[in-house]
Amino acid sequence: MFTNIPLEDTIDYVLNQIYVNNRLPQICKKSIFKKLLMKVTKDSTFQFCNTLYKQIDGCSMGGPLSVTLADIFMIKMEQDIVVPSQPIFYKRYVDDIFYCRKKEPVDKLLENLNRYHKNIKLTVEINPSKFLDTEITSKNKVIHTKVYRKPNKLPIPWSSNVPKRYKRNAINGDLHRSKKISSNLNQEIIAIRDKYKKADYPSRFTESVIRDFLNPSLDKDDFIIPPFLFEELKPVTLIELPFCDMKEVASKQFIKKLINFTNDEYCVRIKWLTRKTKSLFKVKDTTLHPSCKIYQGICSCSNVYIGETIRNVEVRWNEHNDPRGKSEPSKHLTNILEHKFQWSIISNAPIST
Repeated sequence: MFTNIPLEDTIDYVLNQIYVNNRLPQICKKSIFKKLLMKVTKDSTFQFCNTLYKQIDGCSMGGPLSVTLADIFMIKMEQDIVVPSQPIFYKRYVDDIFYCRKKEPVDKLLENLNRYHKNIKLTVEINPSKFLDTEITSKNKVIHTKVYRKPNKLPIPWSSNVPKRYKRNAINGDLHRSKKISSNLNQEIIAIRDKYKKADYPSRFTESVIRDFLNPSLDKDDFIIPPFLFEELKPVTLIELPFCDMKEVASKQFIKKLINFTNDEYCVRIKWLTRKTKSLFKVKDTTLHPSCKIYQGICSCSNVYIGETIRNVEVRWNEHNDPRGKSEPSKHLTNILEHKFQWSIISNAPIST
C-alpha cells in the first residue's frame, strides 16, 4: 500500500488540517513546511540491480514517514467515503479492513472506495475465517471470535536457558491477548494449557500463572498505599548480572539478605543480561541457504516474475513451483502445467528499519 499512497493529495490534506483547521500548532510558514514534506518524501532514491532510481510518487518502503502518511491518507478516505456510508460495522488496522453490510448484490462501499483515487484498488474477501490475529465464526447470526494460532508454532521451550519471568510473561501475554480477542475465555485457557504443555512447561507453573491472572491477589495494605508508591519513596538499586539458572535460584536468597542488611532502605531489582545464540556463532550458512534476497524467475514461455523474500530463497521458489500455491507463478503453472520457471538471485533485499 505504501508505494500507492498519493503524496501530493496527502500532503495537501496535512497542510489543510494544520493551517486551516488548526488541528496542530504551526511551527513554520505553510510554504516552508510543504517544501520540507516534499523534500523528505518525493526526493527519495533506491537501488535495484546496481541502478539508482528516484521515486516520484508514493511512500518509500521502510521510510520513516511512510506509516504515518499512509494512515493519514486512509483517515482522509474514511472521512470522505466511509463515514457518509454509515456501514453496520467497520474497523481498520493499517490497510486491513473488516466491515459488515447488508446482503445486497452490489458492494457500494467497495466501489466508492476504489473510485476514490486511481492509485487505490481494494480487494474483498467475503465471510473471512480470520482477520489479523482473530479467527471468526458465525452461528445463528452471532459472531464468535477466538485467537488465531499458526499450527505447530510453540513458545520458548521450558529447557531454554532464559529467566523464568520470560516464560511467565509469555503465558501472561497469551492470556491478555485471549481476553481482548476471544468471546470464550475458558476455551482459550484450555488451548493455552495445551500449547505450553507441548513445550514441556510444568503444569504447576502454568496453572499458577493462569490462577494469578484470573484472581489477582491484593494485600490489605494495597487499599491504603499502592505498592508502587513504596518503591517511589525508596531509592531503586539495579544489579546487572549475566544470566544462568543457578544465579536465578541464588538471587532470591541474595536479595533477602541484602534487604535485611540495608534495613529495607532500598528497592532492589536484578536485571538479567541474556545473549542470543546468533551472537555467539552463526546459526545458518548464508552461502548455501541465502535469505533476504530479490530474485527473478524466467518461465519457459519467457514470462518474467520478480519477487522479494526474507526467508530462504529455495523454500520460496519451491512454493512458487507448486501449482497448488496461491502466488502468481503458481497460478501461471496451474493454467499451463508444462511450463517451468528458472530461478536466480538478483540482489540483496533492503532491510526496513
